Amino acid sequence: MDVNIRKLRDSTAYWMKKDGPLSHIIISSRIRLARNIKNIPFPFRATDEQLLTVIEKVEKILKENKEFYGFQIIKLDNLSPVEIEFLVEKRLISFTLARFSKPYRGILYNTDETMSIMINEEDHFRLQSMLPGFQLKKVWEIINYYDDKIEKEIKYAFNEKEGFLTCCPTNAGTGLRASVMLHLPGLIISNKISESINTIIKQGYAVRGFYGEGTEFQGNLFQISNQVTLGLSEEDIINRLEISIKQLIEKEQKAREKLIIQAKHKIEDQVMRSYGILTNAKIITTAEALNLLSYVRFGIEMGIIARIGYDVINRLMLIVQPGYLQLIKGQNMKKMQRDTVRAELIKEILD
Repeated sequence: MDVNIRKLRDSTAYWMKKDGPLSHIIISSRIRLARNIKNIPFPFRATDEQLLTVIEKVEKILKENKEFYGFQIIKLDNLSPVEIEFLVEKRLISFTLARFSKPYRGILYNTDETMSIMINEEDHFRLQSMLPGFQLKKVWEIINYYDDKIEKEIKYAFNEKEGFLTCCPTNAGTGLRASVMLHLPGLIISNKISESINTIIKQGYAVRGFYGEGTEFQGNLFQISNQVTLGLSEEDIINRLEISIKQLIEKEQKAREKLIIQAKHKIEDQVMRSYGILTNAKIITTAEALNLLSYVRFGIEMGIIARIGYDVINRLMLIVQPGYLQLIKGQNMKKMQRDTVRAELIKEILD
């Protein structure tokens, strides 16, 4: 196993283990920037030699720039399929980077995983920063700082009319995608999630699952992100998203308040049943685990369960995933074996 993969397996990202503003509803805030090097084709069109040039430039920055002291680089070419799947589950790389067949793919990241850079995905660089809770402006400060440091070393593909040039035209302009991960069981239980999500979509935002584009909604988790990157400043994009998210938070809070008044015992029963299954099941699938963990987290948020922190549930929601689970146990496992080991691991941690 790659030594850095082993360290990532045994560590917990800052956004998972710490609470942030409005952590009772918002899991994390993330901003991603798409950037490309001037005069080098986008990764899908680049030759192997050109892709190698990109990753060599990153290694040069890592070696020579003190601002990146403590960062590590992992080259995906050297990893097993399970290790690559693990990095997706860790939210350090995308499905696109995981499935890209060309060589010289990589990930650069700091030790607490608040900052990372995907190398040779759709674009040469996909900078990403994540923090717990509702902290989009703080995330922007972090990622903008590192973006400026890179731009001093590398000439980005940019023009005055289109802004930053990107592989996908929808990312051109600022190249910025801001997103917030929300836990919305109140709206789900109240059968008001469709109405709320449709409102968000009409405002011009994308709604996706835990791992972004193309992923299912599981565990009552929803990722809301901007779709427009051209014609607005970075600050405008963030401010507009914050307004829409605050409206969604208000709806979720009202739904929870109403549930406590009208269905308190039913909610308490569902929470405790979920905890009971998680601590007693012999076999459990990923989807079932996520849905049950969602109810336990809801119990924490509503004051029904007091002895477990958000950090425990956040970590469990990651380590129950297939790749993560197999790395923890140090072996490749078929589905039934994973379902059995998953149940044992959940019980061990919750007990």
